[in-house]
Amino acid sequence: MADEEISKAFRDLQFKTNETRMRIVQGEQNKKVNYQKMRISESTKKNLVDLDENLKYYRSVGRMFLLTDKPAEISRHEAEAKQSKEKIEAIEKQKDYLEKGLVEAETNLRELIQSRR
Repeated sequence: MADEEISKAFRDLQFKTNETRMRIVQGEQNKKVNYQKMRISESTKKNLVDLDENLKYYRSVGRMFLLTDKPAEISRHEAEAKQSKEKIEAIEKQKDYLEKGLVEAETNLRELIQSRR
């Protein structure tokens, strides 16, 4: 009876550690995507600042283009960069939390294996 409980607890802890590892990897992928978006927005903003005020600025929306002005485009790219940076910070916090949980689960798993011997 106790052996079944131990094996069930072992499976549960193993599942938790595997799921946590997958979530950490997924978070890293999301972080890379948001970092790329942030870099693109910052680069585009930098290029827009150097352009002439009298030019026409178009923004891609789906399959069409909208005519906008320079300050609106600059502020839009600033907002996109800020939003991506905030997402990166949130992902980092979540990663730290998940890593703490992973360490705890691995410790519990080791203790369970030691008690089984």
